[in-house]
Amino acid sequence: MDASFVATLLRTSAEGFAGLAASRFWEDDANDLGAAGDGFGAWKAHLREQVLQLAAAVEDGSPAMFAGHQAWLREAGSARGVTSDALQSACHHLAAVLEESLPPEGWQLLPPLFAAGDETLASPAPVSTSHLPTEGLAAKLARGYLACIDEGDERGACDLLSEAVKQGDLTAPQVMAEVLSPVLREVGRLWHIGELSIAEEHLTTVVTRKALARLSALMPRTPFNDKTVVIGSVAGDNHDIGIQIVSAYFEMDGWRTICLGANTPAEDILQVSLRFDADLIALGATLATQREAVGATCALLREHRAETPILVGGTAFSGSDDSWERLGAQACATNPVHALEAGRRLVGLESEG
Repeated sequence: MDASFVATLLRTSAEGFAGLAASRFWEDDANDLGAAGDGFGAWKAHLREQVLQLAAAVEDGSPAMFAGHQAWLREAGSARGVTSDALQSACHHLAAVLEESLPPEGWQLLPPLFAAGDETLASPAPVSTSHLPTEGLAAKLARGYLACIDEGDERGACDLLSEAVKQGDLTAPQVMAEVLSPVLREVGRLWHIGELSIAEEHLTTVVTRKALARLSALMPRTPFNDKTVVIGSVAGDNHDIGIQIVSAYFEMDGWRTICLGANTPAEDILQVSLRFDADLIALGATLATQREAVGATCALLREHRAETPILVGGTAFSGSDDSWERLGAQACATNPVHALEAGRRLVGLESEG
């Protein structure tokens, strides 16, 4: 049975599969494993996400992708009092439901994924390491920036970065890529392991938006190159700082940039691309489960604007070598420097080396 068909079955029935598996887990193991305190609804939502992760991993034929998600859950659970035993038990109930419910030829694609995930949950979690730079001015700025935010000094945080640019210590693009990007990854890591609250994470995001605005005003500019790029995060992806940084890089290079922000429906991306006669469309996705939205957006664009190349990026593609090509894109990049290089290549601009 075709993997994409199995993935579609999983997605369309995710709510039902998750509900049945959660009910069995709740009845059989939740109390014994100390998991009942999290509530039935929370476990149902957890298992629904597991089904969607399985769908993405089936499409990629990648047990490692599902294992990576289980590693993420193991760390998050450990920080919040959810044991690996509870996560394993819930996943075993889900596997039993899917074996009963799917056609045999569809189910046979899933055991390698469950086995990889089970092995991950059974193994000790590695020590979580910082994403911050460890040396040089970027390291000093990153730590100083976070210290200002921790003290509630938004102005000081923004001033620290803009002054470094004004004094010629780093360029604005360097600060975005070498300071702000790792800071955001680090804040996400600290939230994930339970060392930051949601409010603290949101505060850093808000301050970073202000810092980006200040840095964008200090970006070097080159003459307009007569190219237009439309940039947006796909539907379901509520992250947009990464695409704002990518947008700033294109603007610096002389492009007219139309940045649509987070959670942009495919139809809106198409309409804006038509309105502004885009030369390039760049799509961002953070989670593997959002690749379905990337594929749907690419399909719609191919139908109505086949001549416009599509560039995709974001952490949704960090663990897969060729999923972007299968989804209908012409290139993939996971940082702003590579995004600009790929964009220039796709529209026929000379490489800047």
